[in-house]
Amino acid sequence: MVYQRLKEDINTGILEQGERIVAREIAKQFGVSDIPVREALKKLESEGLVENIPHVGSRVSTINIQTAEEVFSIRLELESFATRLAAKNATDEGIDELQKIVDEIENTIPKGDIKDISRLNTEFHQKLYKLSKNVTLCEMIFSLMEKSQFSRAVFSYLPDRKDHSNKEHQLIVDALRQRNAEQAERALRTQKEYSFTALLNILAQDTKKS
Repeated sequence: MVYQRLKEDINTGILEQGERIVAREIAKQFGVSDIPVREALKKLESEGLVENIPHVGSRVSTINIQTAEEVFSIRLELESFATRLAAKNATDEGIDELQKIVDEIENTIPKGDIKDISRLNTEFHQKLYKLSKNVTLCEMIFSLMEKSQFSRAVFSYLPDRKDHSNKEHQLIVDALRQRNAEQAERALRTQKEYSFTALLNILAQDTKKS
């Protein structure tokens, strides 16, 4: 539980890069002993999400901007390709499932729950890419998504982005129903290019501060 909660807080930007993580405070917050917190921190450190600084303690790892740029550029092309394939291969039932997620996000936005919105956003894109019916392509995308989970923090850094992002989701769904691959890809690229660029700029600023 502690591991998952901390990982979620890091990936959604609630815990910012460079921010100190004090085991005793986390243990008190979660109502547990120090032991599961320290175990969680060790696991997060092995995944590169947390770093242990001598005489300082644990803190959220700072992100390598060059690596993030490389990952994002690859993700953009692969995810665009998957979206084009989805327009051709998606079943009506699969498109209906995407619409349900769009509707759920729309109902969640007024509540302002960043974690729920981020989770639903990830679910939307994973289902979208699976509709491509290309297993190898999906494996590549999901692996890169795992390497760049910090991209889920976009809604914490850019809270106004929630409404625009879900409108773009709706455009993608509408294009899939029309079997319009070009329009679906255009909507996906618009969404990803804006989010990735904005997030990289914010991360670069945070890196300078830390």
